[in-house]
Amino acid sequence: MHRPPRPLHGFTLVELLVVIAIIGVLIGLLLPAVQSARESGRRNACANNLKQIGLAIHNYVSARNKFPPSSNSPMRKGVWDYPGTGPTDPNILLHSFASLILPFAEANEVFSSIDYTRSALDTANRSAAARILPIYRCPSYTGNAYSKSSRYVTDVGFDRFAIRNYVALGSKSVLGLSGFALPDGVMYPQSNTAFQHITDGASKTLLLAETREQDAAVWIDGSSAAVTARPLGTMAEGYVANAVALNYTPFYTAGQFGIPDIQQDYGPSSQHSGGANHLLCDGAVSFLSERIGIAVYDALATRNGGETDSNQ
Repeated sequence: MHRPPRPLHGFTLVELLVVIAIIGVLIGLLLPAVQSARESGRRNACANNLKQIGLAIHNYVSARNKFPPSSNSPMRKGVWDYPGTGPTDPNILLHSFASLILPFAEANEVFSSIDYTRSALDTANRSAAARILPIYRCPSYTGNAYSKSSRYVTDVGFDRFAIRNYVALGSKSVLGLSGFALPDGVMYPQSNTAFQHITDGASKTLLLAETREQDAAVWIDGSSAAVTARPLGTMAEGYVANAVALNYTPFYTAGQFGIPDIQQDYGPSSQHSGGANHLLCDGAVSFLSERIGIAVYDALATRNGGETDSNQ
């Protein structure tokens, strides 16, 4: 006897909702893992940038017998302050380490377009200053591509100064970069540091750190190309805060020294979770936790502090 075909069984609404819920749970479980893997890749790419910059700096040292200064302008002539006739004064050159090492970073085209006899902020150097250089940008950074600070947009009159995400760790405290004390890092304004001056050891002394600063981080400008291990403190603290500068905000509050300087929300910092990549003087890259002890970070930032291994 012939039987009629049985009707196909479809999903009920409840079954469909259960399937959708299971898929949602799976996506919820997988998404953080995917995001974590992507961030891990970005952090590794950032570390590679620092290694390439470190190689360029070492080649600079081989050619010049010294590390590049964070700025080729002297103290109080380019450290947050623009004296003379203004920020484009030809006697205040302001060229940063990031600009000076370009020939050693396979960026001869950009290097040849810069007039190093004129200020880094001069109109003659605007084309180069507007270039976004991948080697100076952390893949995890999501901030502004160009500084929006009035010190550049209004005072200098140019709104396309491209920023960098790597900065020299020039001294333990802000006093060492402002001219009120001797800087004790490796690269600071008009520094002449050679390897023999790093008596604490090249493998125990920091050279560069990441930064997530959006305004006081113009790559061509040496004014803020060096930061410190401690943020700026109050007058009662002797202008040296009892805190680690890593991911601390505000790093430097404009006006505390009575000069028309530039606000810096961040010094050494990053948009990686929990810390930032750092370059040591021997070319190694290390990710340091934002919970690092003050004494340890101070010791790593100084070239000749005489700290023992137990303190580091």
